[in-house]
Amino acid sequence: MTTIKVERFTEDHLKDFVKLSEIEYGPSISTNENHVRWKHLLSPFGSSHIVKLIEGDLVVGRALVQHRPMLKGYEIINVASVMDMLIDREHRTSPANFIKITKATGNIDGVVLIFHTANEKTLPLYSRLLRFHHPFSLRAYGFPVKISGLLFKLIGFRINAIDWLIKPFHWLLIGIASLINLSSGLSISDKTFSDDELDAITLKSINQDAPHLLRTNSFLKWRFYDTEMWKADLKRIDVNGKFSGYIVTRKMELGELTYYVLMDFILDPNLKIVDNFSLRFWLLTQAIKNGADALFTLVNPLSIPARKFVGFPFLPIPDTLLPHATPIFMRPCNDRFRCFELDSSMHMTLADLDYF
Repeated sequence: MTTIKVERFTEDHLKDFVKLSEIEYGPSISTNENHVRWKHLLSPFGSSHIVKLIEGDLVVGRALVQHRPMLKGYEIINVASVMDMLIDREHRTSPANFIKITKATGNIDGVVLIFHTANEKTLPLYSRLLRFHHPFSLRAYGFPVKISGLLFKLIGFRINAIDWLIKPFHWLLIGIASLINLSSGLSISDKTFSDDELDAITLKSINQDAPHLLRTNSFLKWRFYDTEMWKADLKRIDVNGKFSGYIVTRKMELGELTYYVLMDFILDPNLKIVDNFSLRFWLLTQAIKNGADALFTLVNPLSIPARKFVGFPFLPIPDTLLPHATPIFMRPCNDRFRCFELDSSMHMTLADLDYF
């Protein structure tokens, strides 16, 4: 007979977390105590809650509920993301334990909305068994910088010599990017920005954009600099000397390929088309200069910020080329927030997930 216990995640929970992960995954990111500590104890929005599935004195399953404030108009509401769910093999044959844990994640004091991501295994459980709504899915966009990398993805082996043939094309793209930048007042730098500057961009967006998870300097520092394993590079964007947002990128290896990944962005909604175009080509040139096989990002294409920003050279990537699709399931904890079950407009990026 299994029971459920919900409590704040503390240092005392690390041992059980790592033990369960080791049995399932072996040495991995989920067994790195420093990473788990950073992820679930050190967030500027408070430590996560842990939902434990217990049999006797043993933790045989778990899910972590990570807290995030979200802006909906001028209101800040408390939402949370469910992650790191794991049930040991002996207790996952029946969906009953999965249902127990999932239902318990929706009973956290102060949290009014829960969102879940899904993989190929949990998708039918969320959609058919629990009948959660998923108003949108995150979609992948990218550009094949190296033809050898694209061939490897499609047929399983590389022909490196072919990349020499497209070197002139890379030089052409870099030249085009320089020309576009000359017609734009865009400037990208390592300069810092204040929370007041970030708030000013957010206030501009409130009347034009749909809900988005709160961004602050403390969040960006925690998410992209304090981590040992998911470090990224944050750039300030100015247009004609005026703060106009930021982008976060990361160079990473996945499988046999190297990606230059757009992790996050917040941009002034009044940016001109030429400024958005210049920024996208700047990202492409950085992917080329960093020797990446591809430029890549994952966003909600139905959100206004994504619709304004994602365009050539970002091309849609079919889900069949990804490890799995990324539907987002919305689960309101009270009737006031039932509207989110059908709201497809939330701005969401890789910064809001725990993929990398």
